[in-house]
Amino acid sequence: MLFPQSLDLASILLRLAIGSLFLYHGYPKLTKMRKGEWMKQVGMPSALVPFGGFVEFFGGLGLLLGLLTPILGVLSALWMLSTTWFSIAKVKKKFMGGYELDIVLLIAALALAFIGGGAFSIDHLIGLA
Repeated sequence: MLFPQSLDLASILLRLAIGSLFLYHGYPKLTKMRKGEWMKQVGMPSALVPFGGFVEFFGGLGLLLGLLTPILGVLSALWMLSTTWFSIAKVKKKFMGGYELDIVLLIAALALAFIGGGAFSIDHLIGLA
């Protein structure tokens, strides 16, 4: 291994990248899109919009901080699996310009579930990592 702390560095880089994306995409679902007009128009049940916002925003915050990283990684991956299915089955999006970001976030979240929060995380500070 080139660097002994490479998994710790990989973890924090992944956490910063996908945590910030989840925060960015979750916030509007909790504020501006409370009624879920756009998502309702494309066939998503309006009750799932605040749930998605909660998962994305608070899950992203947890990933940024490295709090319960393996659990949030799995939950985030499951959410992205559902959004990918929705994009393909209901919205009929193509891969490029459609659900490619969902796939990348799904895989990155799974990677975090496997490698954990690393040394630069709250998980490590409280003895979970």
